[in-house]
Amino acid sequence: MTIRLLAEYKDHTDNELFTLIAEGNEGAFEALFNIYVPKISSIIYRIIKVESNTKDIVQEVFLHLWLGRGKLLEIEDPGLWIYRITYNCSYQYIRKQLLQEKTLANMGMEQSTDTISETENHLNLRETQRMLLEAIQQLPSQSKKIYELNRMSGMKPQMIAEELNINVQSVRNSLTRSATCIKEYLVQHGIVIPSIFLLENFFIPR
Repeated sequence: MTIRLLAEYKDHTDNELFTLIAEGNEGAFEALFNIYVPKISSIIYRIIKVESNTKDIVQEVFLHLWLGRGKLLEIEDPGLWIYRITYNCSYQYIRKQLLQEKTLANMGMEQSTDTISETENHLNLRETQRMLLEAIQQLPSQSKKIYELNRMSGMKPQMIAEELNINVQSVRNSLTRSATCIKEYLVQHGIVIPSIFLLENFFIPR
């Protein structure tokens, strides 16, 4: 699937992909995702130096992009914008690790328009994450277990099949069904996110 999508959009510039994404085109989003994930993953790891959290930040960057897609047409340099969001998310992670809430509260700095915008985006991300977790909780017991082992624990289908004493195809079918159910649940609650977030081995952190 990924190879087909990349072939379909391989001649598109980043600006053209941004235009399509602004229109809600998931294929263009997945193409951009596959182009930039290797690039920003190395940047994130160099900054935070914690491999286990690199995927979480990658996903946060692209969720930020998708949720803010209505403003993508205003971006003149998509690559530069993606890298800026990547650095912002990475250093935000570091700040969370190093600074106490009391210290932040006592800074007394007046919020700028950019800060307010970032806060709104952060709230949108948190709500999406909350609803995704809620959707997962709605899955049947076995499906939920398989989905969590794959998405939260990073276990491959073969490992899950051995763990649960079922065949690999059953695991793959379950993951596909779960992704469909989760996406439908989110849509019912007014949240639309690309399927790649549900099908790739990424998980929105708690």
